[in-house]
Amino acid sequence: MKVQEYSLQNGVKLILKETQGKGIVSGVVFIKSGTYGEEKRGLTNLMATLLTKGTKTYNSYEIASAFEDYGGNIYTSTADDYVEIGFSTKVEGLKKGLEVIKSLLTEPTFSQEDIEREKKNVLQAIRSRRERGHELASDALRRITYKGSNYEVGPLGQEEDVKAINREDIVKRWEEVLKSRNVVVSLVGDFKSEEVLPLLKEVFSALPEGEYKVEPNNVPMVESLVERVKRPGSQATVLCAFDAPDFKTEEYFAFKVLDSVLGDGMTSKLFKELRERKGYAYAVYSTYPTRLSSPRLMAYIGTSPEKKEDALRDMVEVVQKAEITPEDVELAKNKIIGDFLLAHQTRARQAWYLGFFEVMGFGWRMDQEYPDKIRAVSFEDVKRLRENYLKIHHCVVVEP
Repeated sequence: MKVQEYSLQNGVKLILKETQGKGIVSGVVFIKSGTYGEEKRGLTNLMATLLTKGTKTYNSYEIASAFEDYGGNIYTSTADDYVEIGFSTKVEGLKKGLEVIKSLLTEPTFSQEDIEREKKNVLQAIRSRRERGHELASDALRRITYKGSNYEVGPLGQEEDVKAINREDIVKRWEEVLKSRNVVVSLVGDFKSEEVLPLLKEVFSALPEGEYKVEPNNVPMVESLVERVKRPGSQATVLCAFDAPDFKTEEYFAFKVLDSVLGDGMTSKLFKELRERKGYAYAVYSTYPTRLSSPRLMAYIGTSPEKKEDALRDMVEVVQKAEITPEDVELAKNKIIGDFLLAHQTRARQAWYLGFFEVMGFGWRMDQEYPDKIRAVSFEDVKRLRENYLKIHHCVVVEP
């Protein structure tokens, strides 16, 4: 199934993939921005949440039903590096859906009543993160390992900032980030490109021209450290960040394989050593999130309070020194490729990946090339990366 790319005169990038099936179409609008340059932490997330609450033409019920009437949906979310607006509908509902998307983008109302209600919801979500060990550890680790960058605080923001956000802030932020060259639109479904292209042009040519520049803001890891956070409970959480390679290098793919060897599933080193052999863990894993700057490998273990010191020591030891064999690398490669292909089963996820790779700077073709890039990783590549990275760690221990 071929993918076509179009660039509108104002710089909006359109990516279209035709499929054949039961008349379903899914799309994602990515706006490169995320939390970058926020004056008040949590502003972009609140702004994105409000987009589906009402425009000058449609109220929240009409926005939702434009998609739900066809068995579909619409959502918005904010990540560290982008805002996304995703939707699914039937092909016959696409024209109406795109009219609603255009209204969302060009005439959101950001009503005072909605702002107050959504602020309460966000504040509740921030507070509830402190009740959960993993999320508490994650927020504490951000403050240490990403200090001084926009990643220091998650997209939800922090309480005092969210309380201080007003309508003027939201309108200003929307005008700041909604620039044509920051926008990538991916659409996957049972349509003919020549039929949907005029609809997309009509919607996205209306966006203001320009670019909101997002510059990489790298925070180097200088020395290892461990911070402890007290909270009531019967479980301890240990979360560590290790130094890792930048994502737009060939090392990225080999490091994805190394991460899988270390902490992806029941065949991984962390699982076999810390859960099966030592019996420390309720849960254990590692992940290497794709971010525009400050690359990190994250490793996690949930354990009992009396085992936390041993678990911390041994987790760092496994990440840095556990023996890796060529068989481990082959198994990890197969797992990554299998998971990647399984994750493409729905049109919504296919659209997401195409847009994600484009907005992150890889280019949408990476969606087709990714399995081959992983296949090409050698045991020597993984071994070399292991020797070059993972030397420094920042850890948070949440304990009773």
